[in-house]
Amino acid sequence: MNIFRILSSNDGSINEPNVSSFLAYLLDPNEDHGISSLLLQEVLNDIISIDDKFLSKIKFQGRATDLSKYSGYAVNIIPELSVNLEKRGKRKRRDIDVIIEITDNKTGELIYSICLENKITDTSISKNDSQLEDELIGLKNYYEESDFSPEIYVIYLTPTPSNISTDSFEKLIYDRKFHMYWDNHENSVFNKLIKIFNDENEGLIDPINNQSSYLIKSFLSFIKTNFKSYVEERKEKLEKKNYGKPVIDLLKDFSRALEIGQEYGVDFIRNEFSKYVLDSTGIELHKATRNAHILLSIVNEKNRGHYNIKRPDDERKNIFCYSDNSRKSIKLFNPQIDAELKVYFKGEDEIEFVRAKEVYKLMES
Repeated sequence: MNIFRILSSNDGSINEPNVSSFLAYLLDPNEDHGISSLLLQEVLNDIISIDDKFLSKIKFQGRATDLSKYSGYAVNIIPELSVNLEKRGKRKRRDIDVIIEITDNKTGELIYSICLENKITDTSISKNDSQLEDELIGLKNYYEESDFSPEIYVIYLTPTPSNISTDSFEKLIYDRKFHMYWDNHENSVFNKLIKIFNDENEGLIDPINNQSSYLIKSFLSFIKTNFKSYVEERKEKLEKKNYGKPVIDLLKDFSRALEIGQEYGVDFIRNEFSKYVLDSTGIELHKATRNAHILLSIVNEKNRGHYNIKRPDDERKNIFCYSDNSRKSIKLFNPQIDAELKVYFKGEDEIEFVRAKEVYKLMES
């Protein structure tokens, strides 16, 4: 049983604020998770590795010092901090996922503030967005209004290395920044948590209590599945058991025999696909399953967002498009030819779309 995958199973996904909240919990040395300031120190060591002048007030022998609640420093974790981008008038606002404030207890000085922006999918990254830049401006305004002047650092946390996340990170012209990942990179949250468990096994740190250990290991498993719920995984396993492979892959195979540019009636595709599955597997495809998969594979069908299409550039599921407004005919989707077509997908809070030309750029990158 994995509590994270269970809680995400209602609609097949868990949102970024949920994940950010749990990360904030793990980063806070004042909480009861059993790892004290160990994860926070690992994250701060990444910043120190960029420049040995960074975070100099909390360094000991070249690494971040102990920041537990019994150290000489106070750590304040603020989730979902709203900041103003303008200083006066009707002000535009941005919400920062996690703020990490570090205060020197001896002097009472707020010495560092780390802004952490979290993305659990690349689809929530917009090429034209100025989110990191806005958050940095907003955070500076926030401290000017409160008479504090800490050194500010920015951490950009994204799923795995990708062109779109790198481009978004590099748009921010600022020295005190660091790009971190959830998985598939040496500077990943996954690796940092694994290191903590390895250090525990070798007796280098105090034992982690069983309840916390179980919870954090469940979170590690959740990261490894790209934050996928039991519903998604179970559905694909069942389809593979019944038909030899997931139905969406059978539909992709079926589509390869269709003519590029040719229009086909939706009813024709349904009937022919059913015959294809029966001939290929010897098993009759359930009509509701067939209809759902054809619907979710039509890129300009807005309701496909309800079928957990998380990425607009998911080539596996971007198969067809409506060829006219009647929605009775479809053709094979070609993002180069159908450049202005809307490609729908499930955003963080609602169904969103990008133009097909943007999908083509993502596929090329």
